[in-house]
Amino acid sequence: MVPPSAHLVARREAARRAFDLSRGAVLVPAGLPVVVAGTDEPYEFRVHPEHRWLTGLAEPGALLAFDPGEGFVLFFPERTEEERVWSGPGPDPERLREESGLDRIRPRAGLTEWLGARHGEPLAILGNPDFLSRFAEYDVPGWPRLWPALEPDLSTRLSKVLDVLRRRKDGVEIALLRRAAEISAAGHAAAAEVVRPGMTERELMTEVCAVFRRLGSRRDAYAPIVAGGENASVLHFAPTDRPFADGDLVLVDAGAEYGGLMGDVTRTLPAGGRFEPFQRDVYEIVLAVEEAAIARARPGVEYRDLHLSACTALAAGLVELGLLRGNPESLVERDAHALFFPHGLGHMLGLATHDAGGYLEGRPRSDRFGLKWLRTDLPLEAGHVVTIEPGIYFIRPLLTNRVWRERFREEVAWDRVDRLLGFGGIRIEDDVHVTAAGPEVLTHAAPKRAADLEAARRPSE
Repeated sequence: MVPPSAHLVARREAARRAFDLSRGAVLVPAGLPVVVAGTDEPYEFRVHPEHRWLTGLAEPGALLAFDPGEGFVLFFPERTEEERVWSGPGPDPERLREESGLDRIRPRAGLTEWLGARHGEPLAILGNPDFLSRFAEYDVPGWPRLWPALEPDLSTRLSKVLDVLRRRKDGVEIALLRRAAEISAAGHAAAAEVVRPGMTERELMTEVCAVFRRLGSRRDAYAPIVAGGENASVLHFAPTDRPFADGDLVLVDAGAEYGGLMGDVTRTLPAGGRFEPFQRDVYEIVLAVEEAAIARARPGVEYRDLHLSACTALAAGLVELGLLRGNPESLVERDAHALFFPHGLGHMLGLATHDAGGYLEGRPRSDRFGLKWLRTDLPLEAGHVVTIEPGIYFIRPLLTNRVWRERFREEVAWDRVDRLLGFGGIRIEDDVHVTAAGPEVLTHAAPKRAADLEAARRPSE
């Protein structure tokens, strides 16, 4: 039988080889809880993805250490008597050993001695950088004496090494991503059933997240976005007590975390149960662009090309709607489309919602209006998991900006656009596993065809 932690052993061996160190040491802190100022309550703890990828653990205050001679060692925090009274016994070393597959598990009180034995050797810090400011809480009060050994360039290089290793998901990650996607899709299916005029953004968020919890997700992958009416034009809108009006579009961007892996799904729903004619026209454009991009998400395809193709197709749709004027390719070259689609087509997905390794080494980020928010620029490979999320929005701050109105005075039908400033926005997003056999849409169970969304609506009681 293959041990359940065999994949973690393989990851650490891959990291050891890729680090290519003959001397020196590496620290990968998990991170410490952060207390809300003015209270004694901590924010929800999230382990640093580099630590979790290497250990499979999410233990606050733990720290993975490495040197080329000894290999990997996990230092875990032992709780004081007072901490045990209020918070329980703390991590069990045997559980940590079993879950991580690490042979060397030691109390964190021994970290100072471990570092002291390597004093003067090059030192890299990956994971959570809070170690540099909260070293005493990691039981290393003498850290300033060791500070000169820290080599920021080495830390940067090794972090990029992990970025590359983490891009391609192993079988365990794919299985967890599938489950996160299934749970996320179920939450969105429920939203399509229950959304109705008079329900608030926060109430709909509660319905979605309740499904996540019932199906085994311990928490959301990120702060859910639930936005009705014009609020749906705000890309990262936080839900409020605003009730939906009949005729509103409702954008729901929410995902479940499962086993540390993230789901990330967006659907746009008609609050009243039916899309109005213009809403449906815009929706069908976005859906066609999304499905075309998904179909092309194959090994060897440049993600940037997927993005630019999607931009051109969206521009063509906006021309058909009478909102843009001109040749779609030229409109994209001038970035006119970005007034309605300012963000990138999607991003890498994994232990973080916007996961590591989105840019190939040596590729600079663009400062172009239509490209500066592109999160991924690399050739796709089998084992990558990416999101595909085109959209069309009527974003008041962009569309009322005098600079943009002057720059695109001929390309934009401003009289028509001004009448649509309360429209909101439409985004459709799925999680896609890139394989040699073609794209696997992990979130396929979340309904997205306009007719299916309308049919899903549960009659009001």
